[in-house]
Amino acid sequence: MPLYLGVAILLLVLWAIRALRRTRLASPGLTGPPVPSFIFGHALDVAQAPIGTRYNEWEKQYGLTYQLKGPFGKNTLIVNDPKGMNHVLQGRNYQRNSGDTELIKICFGHSLFSAEGEEHRMMRKTVSGALSNQAVHEVSHVFFELAERLIQSWEQQLDGNESRIFDITPDIHRLTLDAVSMTMFAHDLSDSDIPSILKRITHSPPDGPADVLLKTFVSQFPIIMKLPSPIKEWCTAFKTSLGAVAKEVWSGHEAAGMHAKLLDALAKENVPEEIVIANIIGFIFAGSETTANVIIESIYELARNPNIQQHIQTELAEFEAANGRQPTYEDIINSVHLPYFDAFIKEILRTKSVLVTISRTAIRDDVIPLQIPAKSADSHQDVHQIPVKAGTLVEIPIRDGINISETIWGPDAALFDPERWLDSKSTRLPESVKWVHAQGNTLTFGDGQKVCLGRSFALAELKAALISLVRVFRFEEVPGVEFDFYHVGGNTVKPMVRGREKEGTQMLLRVCLRMT
Repeated sequence: MPLYLGVAILLLVLWAIRALRRTRLASPGLTGPPVPSFIFGHALDVAQAPIGTRYNEWEKQYGLTYQLKGPFGKNTLIVNDPKGMNHVLQGRNYQRNSGDTELIKICFGHSLFSAEGEEHRMMRKTVSGALSNQAVHEVSHVFFELAERLIQSWEQQLDGNESRIFDITPDIHRLTLDAVSMTMFAHDLSDSDIPSILKRITHSPPDGPADVLLKTFVSQFPIIMKLPSPIKEWCTAFKTSLGAVAKEVWSGHEAAGMHAKLLDALAKENVPEEIVIANIIGFIFAGSETTANVIIESIYELARNPNIQQHIQTELAEFEAANGRQPTYEDIINSVHLPYFDAFIKEILRTKSVLVTISRTAIRDDVIPLQIPAKSADSHQDVHQIPVKAGTLVEIPIRDGINISETIWGPDAALFDPERWLDSKSTRLPESVKWVHAQGNTLTFGDGQKVCLGRSFALAELKAALISLVRVFRFEEVPGVEFDFYHVGGNTVKPMVRGREKEGTQMLLRVCLRMT
């Protein structure tokens, strides 16, 4: 019997015993959906269900705050309440699950992405300048140049035809990988092995039963990541492959004096090499993967809504006619110049968050206040605050939760409607939207101490890519091809063709050359 299998069986027994003992003690005592399985709780169902079919439906039945079960009866507190969410993310009583932290360390090394407390604050301070608005402005020309390169590639693929159907995902992922590597590291990585490495890692199918159980073991017994196991082998291969590239990048910076935003920031503070390498790996993965997924979904939304696509193209044509030039970084960042396009981006960020949930573990006993009362499981009485024991897992749904909650955004919350953001339609934004204090009134980039540092970078890259592409192309759905979106490849969302999920993630669209 393999060592990891024997260890897994032992941990399974220990975990089941401990979970059974703690279930009643740690229960928040709230309502929640029926538990489909004691072994898996709700975890397997959530992992395998298409996006948009669980958290938002549960909210309609059980309110903003309710209770789920993890494997072996472990309680999970779902907090979709604005005040409760703010309390968890802004306070110091919660931190990333120790298993998640250990997994990040194995995959990246110790870095900004795994640090907590004062160490995390200092690491953020070190790299924040490389991702400031001014820094993004200085490298924004690269985003437009890469978009132009992609346009030329697609024109070549059309090969004189007016349109063609193809999978846009590989090209978009190369675009965002280059955007990160060329601006942050002064390296062009799209022709390296990195795209294929990232594809193998991030285009995996949704978690199966074994994946759910293994992640459960790791979350409760992080030491398992130090023992031989399939998940450690996977993470080690990831770190080895990207680490080799990261070392090459860092060596080039030191030897040749190649200047790049992130490398300069790390060098200035004399950060140890192993932490530098870990941060490079983390930024390559996080910086390219998340933005690529949002760009892909944005193009899909344009294809699904030809009227919205036409509105953006008309606004763009009017801008160019009035100014005698194409939009610049200043134009796309300032909402005044292209207001409808800006509203479209805001609606994309609200409805297409790559974050499915934010998970935190209570590190000490606490009480979570609520904006909207929850319901107790026994008497269905209003509950205005939730006592939480240390060790309790708290999950905040983003993609299908607070960003599209009808309680917060109104009855049309699920509708994709850029006009809700226009000044002339400001009355359409309910006052309850202001309950969410994060920038843009959404949690797309998180909030609190771990709010995404790369927000300005990602936003500029997203806008530059889309405004460049819609100027030249029109996007259409392929008849008979429907997509579902799944939580795969980390805490991100990817498309799969309905009925063809075994083919992996893909986005098949008809790309048409616009006649001007």
